[in-house]
Amino acid sequence: MRFSYQIIVDFIRRYKNTFLLIIVVALITVLLQTLISVWLSRNNKISLPSFGTIYTLQVEVYGGSLKELNNGQKFIDWGTVYPGTTVNRMFNVMSKSNVEAKLIIKAMNWVFNNSRGEIVEGPTNETDYMTLIASLNETLMNPNQSLEVTLTLMVSNSNDFINFIIENEVTSFSFDIHIYMSKTNAT
Repeated sequence: MRFSYQIIVDFIRRYKNTFLLIIVVALITVLLQTLISVWLSRNNKISLPSFGTIYTLQVEVYGGSLKELNNGQKFIDWGTVYPGTTVNRMFNVMSKSNVEAKLIIKAMNWVFNNSRGEIVEGPTNETDYMTLIASLNETLMNPNQSLEVTLTLMVSNSNDFINFIIENEVTSFSFDIHIYMSKTNAT
């Protein structure tokens, strides 16, 4: 036993610098990985400030989550959204049609902006990364009837969407919300 112990001790003495280098490199690697993990855990909150400009035809929208600019333009401030989240906003819609008509609510013209304020070429279809769902969409409304509508913005947490945000330095987005009455065909 003493013989094999002595061989090990001699081996360590002979290669002590190599062993020391391996231990130092291993410790530095573990330390760096820990620091990077802590930094990423504090900075992985990808967020996007956003708003939706509202355009109407034969309807009046009011109340709830709606905001208005000095020029009278109405919009919804979605706040800061995060991948994988869902945000709801509510407001009232009143039909200004003189006949029974169908309420139509559509999201259009999605625009993504990068950190320099430039428009970034985004997805051609909002359902690629985000979806706007309107309660009571395609509901028949009588003239002057008022309904409370809830808009739900669902933001994807897919790897493709997160990569799109990071690679293009996307810092905000906006889109238009078209709300109008569509006359129904008499049968």
